[in-house]
Amino acid sequence: MSLALKKPWPDPRYFAAAPTREQAKRIFWKDLNLLVPRRWIKRVYETDMCIVTRLGSELWVVGLDKPQRIEGVPWDGGVLDEYANMKAGAWTENIRPALSDRHGWCWLIGVPEGLNHYKDIADYAQSGVDPEWGMYTWPSASVLDPKEIEAAKRVLDPRTFRQEYEAAFEGAASRVYYAYDARRHEDAGIAVDPKLPIVICCDFNVGTCVFEVLQFAGGRVRVVDEIVLRDTNTMEMGRAVVARYGGHKAGMVVYGDAAGKSRSTAGTSDYAILASLGLGEQRIKRMNPLVRDRVNALNAMLENVNGEARLTHHPRCRALRKDFETVTWADNGTEINKQDSEKTHATDALGYFIEYEFGLRVKRPDGRRFYK
Repeated sequence: MSLALKKPWPDPRYFAAAPTREQAKRIFWKDLNLLVPRRWIKRVYETDMCIVTRLGSELWVVGLDKPQRIEGVPWDGGVLDEYANMKAGAWTENIRPALSDRHGWCWLIGVPEGLNHYKDIADYAQSGVDPEWGMYTWPSASVLDPKEIEAAKRVLDPRTFRQEYEAAFEGAASRVYYAYDARRHEDAGIAVDPKLPIVICCDFNVGTCVFEVLQFAGGRVRVVDEIVLRDTNTMEMGRAVVARYGGHKAGMVVYGDAAGKSRSTAGTSDYAILASLGLGEQRIKRMNPLVRDRVNALNAMLENVNGEARLTHHPRCRALRKDFETVTWADNGTEINKQDSEKTHATDALGYFIEYEFGLRVKRPDGRRFYK
């Protein structure tokens, strides 16, 4: 608590926030009033849920059903409880900017709720790419009565128990890429091999456009990078590829969606546009494979029947990881759920390449012949 008082400016300001005002009041308000020593308190504003100390510090309890409430004043630090239930853009669009003026700190805490924005930020913290972030978990078994843990196990399914009592991020039961496990398939040591061609895997889209960048040899695939642009077109995507990898001496090869041969966001076919930028070596099928065939081939690269993982990716491929972990089947069980416009593009792009080079070829009997 003393840290809340020692600042070079006269009005240090901190918040304790929850998804709604009522939640925030229930979680924090009573405890804060009990924790702050009476001799420190100058005034308590019950209606606004604010405690002002004699040294000028302010402790606010805030509901973030409207994240804009946090804006307008600089903050020195705060706690976001039940962060998984807050709006997805609250941290990046409202809270983080409000902490910038004073280099404020923040704790984002709570129970996982599937593979949503809380999972994304937990992955970022755990990746180690940003020294300002840390990831900490406390399983319920370390604080609850063992009898209570056993009682919960008797009534909860394993997936729900792991999420609610072991701080595990659990995906949907209908995950398309069930063979994926980031602990196994993500590799920060992956780098571009100057001796191997670079493969550009394309998925064309008028909203979010994603190209996956990989190399392969010896039956193994390493996804080294991805290019993600929003509200763009094929020409801009191609220029981004050339800017990043145009000097690669072993050359580049393009794979992707067969529909790109006949349509484009700019009047000319997508592949003709890429060819005009120097990406002329292209391996595109006449028509796209069945969705199930593409998915099965990709899952087999993630893990085959011998338990081998033949596909890995660099942590910078965040769209790809998000797809692997969150893309689900539609209700009919035969088509991929495309309701979220931000998803499926990365795995679609990669899937076209995988099916082309590593498709599952099943040798079927010739129906014209009689077999005894």
